[in-house]
Amino acid sequence: MRSYEDSPQTVYLSSTAVVRGYAAIRARYAGHYRPGRMGTLSVSDLAVRALGSDYAVATARWHLARTKDAGGDVSGLFSLVLHRTGGGWRIITDHTP
Repeated sequence: MRSYEDSPQTVYLSSTAVVRGYAAIRARYAGHYRPGRMGTLSVSDLAVRALGSDYAVATARWHLARTKDAGGDVSGLFSLVLHRTGGGWRIITDHTP
C-alpha cells in the first residue's frame, strides 16, 4: 500500500468493482490477500508514459505465483495513473481487471 497515494480520491477499478479512497482500497486488499498466502508478484512488458511533469501512466502484465492451496497462479493486465508527490511517485488510479 506504500505505492498508493493516501487520499480519499485514490481509485481502484477491478472487473467487478470501483473502490474509492486509500482506506477502502487497503481494506479490499486485506480481505483478498492474506499474509503467507499472497504469493510472488512479477511484472513484465512495463511501459510508462509521462503525462506532464507530475503525472504518468504505466501499463504492464502481472503474474501472481501462488500455491494451489492459496488459489493457484493468476495473471492479467493493469494500468496505473501515477502522481509525483513529495514522497515519490504514488498510484492515484489502479485499473486491474
